[in-house]
Parts: sequence; structure tokens; C-alpha cells
Amino acid sequence: MKVSINKDLIVYEEEGDILLINMRENTFHSLDAISSIIWRKIEQFKEITDVIDYIYENSDGEKNIITKDINEFVLYLEKIGVLKIV
Repeated sequence: MKVSINKDLIVYEEEGDILLINMRENTFHSLDAISSIIWRKIEQFKEITDVIDYIYENSDGEKNIITKDINEFVLYLEKIGVLKIV
């Protein structure tokens, strides 16, 4: 699954947390530390399987749980208009 980030999005980072501001919709969403790590990897890789592999290789979690959680997070980000699954 590949994603593209909304071009109307401003990403603001402070003290490890990220604030996503959708300028077109005039909405914002705050990401906690873990979500911020995943977001940075989404920006870096654009391919969700690469994000899952990275998180799995750098944590002690089970791959099936990591996969489920990241896929749910990506679907949530698409639902709120932050990114699009392509």
C-alpha cells in the first residue's frame, strides 16, 4: 500500500510531537510520540510495508500487531484527509 501526503498539509513539529494542519479544511490533528515516529517514516518511505518493516525491526512488538495498528492508523489519516492511499 502506497500513500501520498495531502499537498495542503502543514506539518509542525515541537518536542517530538507533530501537529498536522490541513489548510484547506482548516483542521489540525496532534500526533503523540509513537504516532509521530510512524508519521516520519510515512514521509520518508511512502510505502506502508516499508514503514511496518522499519517499526518491526526497531521494536520488540509482534509483526501482525504492528501491521494491524499501522494499517488502522493509515486508514484514520486517510479518513481525516491528511493522506491518500494510492
